[in-house]
Amino acid sequence: MRKSLIKTLNLMVLISLSCVSYRGVHLVNLATKEMPSETEVVLTTTKPVQYKETKVENPPRLVISFPEDAVYGNEREELVINKGSIRKIRNEYYQGGGKSERRLNSVIVELAQDEPYKISQSGSSIIIRIKNSNLSPITAPEERAEIVAQLQTSDKNTLMESAYLIGPGDVLSIEVWKQPDVSRDVRVDEKGEIRLPPARKISVLGLNVSELEEKLTEALSRYLIDPIVFVTIKEYNSQRVIALGEIAPGMYTLKRRTTLVEFLGQIGGARENADIFHIKLIKKDGKIFTYNLNELIHDPLKSDEAIVSGGDTLYVPPLEINKVYVLGEVRTPKIINIKGKLNIIDAITEAGGFTADAVTKSVIVVRGELGSQKGIRVNVNQILKKADVGQNIELMAGDIVYVPKSFIVDIERFLRDISLPIMWNIWFIK
Repeated sequence: MRKSLIKTLNLMVLISLSCVSYRGVHLVNLATKEMPSETEVVLTTTKPVQYKETKVENPPRLVISFPEDAVYGNEREELVINKGSIRKIRNEYYQGGGKSERRLNSVIVELAQDEPYKISQSGSSIIIRIKNSNLSPITAPEERAEIVAQLQTSDKNTLMESAYLIGPGDVLSIEVWKQPDVSRDVRVDEKGEIRLPPARKISVLGLNVSELEEKLTEALSRYLIDPIVFVTIKEYNSQRVIALGEIAPGMYTLKRRTTLVEFLGQIGGARENADIFHIKLIKKDGKIFTYNLNELIHDPLKSDEAIVSGGDTLYVPPLEINKVYVLGEVRTPKIINIKGKLNIIDAITEAGGFTADAVTKSVIVVRGELGSQKGIRVNVNQILKKADVGQNIELMAGDIVYVPKSFIVDIERFLRDISLPIMWNIWFIK
């Protein structure tokens, strides 16, 4: 009965992850951001949605259109922006839609003048980036039109992941218009720097694509007249995440802004024995967040806030809680099922006893959930040689018995340093 229920829950999760319906998708936010080199428009929907872009030349404007019945919205018909090259943003709706749920036909971005632009999709956001460039007076109108056309063509082949933070090992494609000697592919070195002659070393660590374009434009402006710079990430090698627990354990590289739900889907989902109600995301700064996968699946807004980033660790605990883990300096590290009562001596005996390197007077019992664990020191010498039965503690489900090869002085520091490696080892003990 229990296994049947678990299979049913997991089947529901898989169905929810795989069935993406565009009906009922809502436009939840429309935001603009003006930067020195470009202006950004971000359209955010409750789920990723297909769209079509159209460029109109006279007067210049961009039209982002959606299939009928795809997107609903209640935004105002017209917003006066006056940022960068953008003057107005207008929403047009299909006829016949009620006021409570109007079907969105298109979003029209009206421009003051024709400028190079890029459109990409990151998760459930459509990002429009319009250059605020002032081309050199020697640039003829037909050259400007050629720039815009070629940049649009280039963009159809590669979608920029605007939220990705650049790091060591990434390969960047840098295009500087009309400057083939400067344009090139570069790899970010271990210090987070690139070389782009005529500019010297440029630090790119932790920048997104938009920020890097601004930085390169500023650096190259010392040598070139009004450079137009676009950056594309060709290889994503720096943003890595560790996955542990009842999933496919390993180290994975993020390709873009990725939600927890998307990440689980990409690595094959949770196993049958997974506790999907207490998934832990350990951020690289040490903060720990606990998520219920069912809640994330059924609440798109909450799901969009649960982001997996480079340096994070994702831990999916097992649903069964009747196990004890014996690790370290024992002959056969293993997982032991609790049947009735189990004390520390029984657990170590079942794991084959101590190795010659074991420090038996500093055995640590790790108890509690990952992130809030406590350590209990046990002097097994006292139990074996002096019959101190008070130290032969009864183990609880989920306990980890760790036998070290050197005396552990600071238990709190031990827990900080060893918790994740211990969890990693557990999933390879079968």
